[in-house]
Amino acid sequence: MEITQENVDSLNAIIKLQVKKEDYEPQIQQSLNQYRKKVDLKGFRKGNVPMGIIKKMYGNHIVADTINDLLNEKVNNYIVEKQLDVLGNPLPKHGQKFDIEINSLKDFDFEYEIGLSPAFDLDFLKNKPTLEREVIDIEKKLIDEELERVRKRYGKVEEVVGKMEDDDMLTIQFDELNEEGNVKADGISHSAPIALDMLKDNKIQKAVKSSKKGETVDITDLEKTFEKTKEELAKQILNLDLTPETLPAVRATLTDVKRVIPAEINEEFLKTVYGPDTDVKDEAGIRAKIKEEVKAYFEKEEDKRLYNKLAETLIEKTEISLPDEFLKRWIQLTNEKPISAEQIEKEYPAFVKNLKWSLIVKKVSKENNVDVSMDEVKERTAEQVRQQMAQYGIPNMPQEEMDKFVASMMAKRDHASQTRETLLEEKLFDYFKGQIKTKDKKVSLEEFYKQQ
Repeated sequence: MEITQENVDSLNAIIKLQVKKEDYEPQIQQSLNQYRKKVDLKGFRKGNVPMGIIKKMYGNHIVADTINDLLNEKVNNYIVEKQLDVLGNPLPKHGQKFDIEINSLKDFDFEYEIGLSPAFDLDFLKNKPTLEREVIDIEKKLIDEELERVRKRYGKVEEVVGKMEDDDMLTIQFDELNEEGNVKADGISHSAPIALDMLKDNKIQKAVKSSKKGETVDITDLEKTFEKTKEELAKQILNLDLTPETLPAVRATLTDVKRVIPAEINEEFLKTVYGPDTDVKDEAGIRAKIKEEVKAYFEKEEDKRLYNKLAETLIEKTEISLPDEFLKRWIQLTNEKPISAEQIEKEYPAFVKNLKWSLIVKKVSKENNVDVSMDEVKERTAEQVRQQMAQYGIPNMPQEEMDKFVASMMAKRDHASQTRETLLEEKLFDYFKGQIKTKDKKVSLEEFYKQQ
């Protein structure tokens, strides 16, 4: 078999294959013999069906499969051997036909179209450009709110006797009503905890808030009443495994009201939060600690925003030519579901954007030896396990148990792949940060997340 390459231009090429009958005839004969051994046909002993019948029944199918496998193998081997950097997969040249006939095997020519990966420069990075980095202003209000959350996390729960407050936790008995508006005998009956802010119907929220234990409120439309999906209401409020087409009307009876009393800021509280050897001694100390923790968290969010901005800018500023017509045809032929030309044109810009970023990442990784080893993936996995166990109150897990957890997580394909992508992104960001300058712009927390 002779294989040659013809470059149409810098982005498109054709791989030509001259296939001789002797290149594929032995494989076809071998397949026919294997079929003959397996075929069980009435009137013949198994394995003794005449070859003519085998050819008539399966011959052309075997020829098609054999030639297709041979062509794919040869063209893919050629790409590897010649170290061609291609986009997508090779596509049979449009309009090609060859006759398939088991009783008339012959030589034929076949051509594949390939899209070539473009050469490009990252000129935008050469002059160390300056990008604006949004930095969240950690206002006193943020520290106040976080301190209140910590105090409530370690606070004590008390039963509410007097007036109800917005953040109190309620326990409500939900009983299904019949068409007459009475509690249905043998109907749904379930007790569930809720918070007042789950009630989006102001009228019902006001009625519940002014209720006393044992008092009831009828709810005819649960979906309009709660800030929850139909599925969540069925499971959490009505305790149903399956979601009915229509949720029933219910009678809500207030059975209990609890309130979390924030813990006092004292030595015992601080040691409970930060451990017996903590250097946090007073309210000023815990505020400083919270600010440090909040700052560390927001810095990760700010880095993500900067990384995304850098990616968008690099895609926009980097000139990358692509074999557009080839790629559109490739998308159409390889899409799992039929896709129209109009739909391809509509979605192609987003595809190009993702492809350009992949090419940029590939170029930077290759030229700067940015890669992630499996050992690094395992170490990050171990860190995740240690953090998780610490949250469960197991700060020092035995190494043998740790190894088992890590092995279990590494066995999950998605975990290993996602962890590697995360680590690669972190390394790329470190590289890019060395190629740019940043100018901080302080924004409020609301402004920062409003832009997402």
